[in-house]
Amino acid sequence: MTRGFPNPECSMTKSAPLLICLSLIAGAEAQEDWQFSIKGQARTMYESYHGLDFGFDPIKDDDWIHQRVQIMTTADYGESLRFAAEFTWGKMAGKESPLAPPDEDDPDLLQCFIQGRLPLDESTLEARVGRQTLYYGSGRLLAAREGANQRLSHDAVLLSWQRGENSRVDAFIASPVRVEPDAFDNSSDPGELLLWSVYAVTPLPWGRDNFADIYYIGLRDEDSIFAPGGHETRHTLGARFWRTEGPWLHNTELIAQFGDAGGRDILAGAASLGVGRELSTLPWKPVPQLRADVISGGDKGGTIHSFHPLFQANNYFNEGGFLSPSNLYNLNPLLGLHPCEQVEISLGVNFQWLFSTHDSIYGPPLQRLATPRPDGNRYLGTAFNASVAWNPRKDLEYFLGYTHHEAGAAIEDICGSSVDYVQASFRLSF
Repeated sequence: MTRGFPNPECSMTKSAPLLICLSLIAGAEAQEDWQFSIKGQARTMYESYHGLDFGFDPIKDDDWIHQRVQIMTTADYGESLRFAAEFTWGKMAGKESPLAPPDEDDPDLLQCFIQGRLPLDESTLEARVGRQTLYYGSGRLLAAREGANQRLSHDAVLLSWQRGENSRVDAFIASPVRVEPDAFDNSSDPGELLLWSVYAVTPLPWGRDNFADIYYIGLRDEDSIFAPGGHETRHTLGARFWRTEGPWLHNTELIAQFGDAGGRDILAGAASLGVGRELSTLPWKPVPQLRADVISGGDKGGTIHSFHPLFQANNYFNEGGFLSPSNLYNLNPLLGLHPCEQVEISLGVNFQWLFSTHDSIYGPPLQRLATPRPDGNRYLGTAFNASVAWNPRKDLEYFLGYTHHEAGAAIEDICGSSVDYVQASFRLSF
C-alpha cells in the first residue's frame, strides 16, 4: 500500500513547493551521510471509445494518445529523514471531446514532501508533510487515478505508527490537488474540499497472511454533487478483510456512510465480496475469482442514500471504467491465466443493475450520466472484459485491454447505447 500526505506551505501555493523542496535538497548536498537517487517512469497509452458515455455524450466516438513522464528525486539522511520531489508532465493528442483537467499538464509537482522517522522501543513513528499520492486498501475509496494521464495527489499532513512489517495506523488530513494546464500551477483548496482519516492495518490472529483494514474517513465538500452549490459533510466507516497469498484469496469490504448534504441527512453503504483460488498445479496456473458488490443509491427528496466512492480507482469494475461505484449491484466472475511468468491474461464479465431507480446513473469520477427514472428498468447491462499484460523485464510493461458493455434496458430506455473500449499502453521505468 502506498501512502501520501502533503503540506499547506510546501504545496498549497503555486511555486513554493518547487523552491522549498529544491532548496532543501541542494542545502543537504554537503552532508557526507546523505544519499541521493533519481528514478522515473514514462508511459504512452492509446484509448478508443465507441459510444462514449453510453452514447449520451455529443461525441459518440473518440480516441486519443496520451503521454506521461514522471521523475522522482530523493535525498535521504540514513533512515531518519527524507526530502523528495516528483515531477510530472503529460500531453494528449487526437481527443475531440473537451479536455478534462487530468488530461494535460506542463511540468509540475506530483509529489513534494519532507519525511521524518523516529524509532521507538518496538515500533516506529513517521511524519510526512507535503504533496503525495494516496492509495489505501484496494483503491475502493482512496486511489491515485492511475488510468488518467495525470495522477491524483493530495496536499496533506500524515502521522504513521508502525509495528513490525504488518501493523500500521495512519492519521492524516488532506486536500486533493487540482491539475491546471500551465507549469507549476497545480494547487489544492482545503477550504473547498477536505478529507481526514484514521486508517489501521493489522494481521488477523487466524491463518497465515490474513489481514484487516479498519478505517474512518471524513469528507467536507463545499460544492456537493448531491446538493449542487451546497455543503456536504460525509463520514465513512469501513472494514476490509483480505489475503493476497494463495492458494485461497479473499478481499471483502463493508462500508457505512452518514452525514448531511444541503441540509438533508445521508445514510448510505456498500458491501463488496471477493474470493478466489490459485490452481498453481494446472497449466497456465488459472485463478478463478468471484467478485460481487452491493452499493446503495436512492433519493426521493428525503434522506440521501447515494453512496460516495470518494477518490476511487477509475477501473473499479473493468478497464473501460464506464460506471462509478454508486447506486448499483455488480456481479463479476473472472479468470486469471499465467501462460508464463511474464504474461498475465484476465477474462471477466460484469452483470450490473441499478440499486434504485429513484437515483441517477453515475459515471467516473462520480458524475451524473442520466437522471432518475422511477418507473424505469434496473438492468444496466453486461460488460465483457479481456486484457493481457506482458512484463518482459522488471522495468518494462506492455498492456492491451478490451471491454464491451452491452447496454441493458435501464440504458436503452433512455436512448443510451452499448460501449466499446480499447486500451493499449507501454510503460518504461528507469
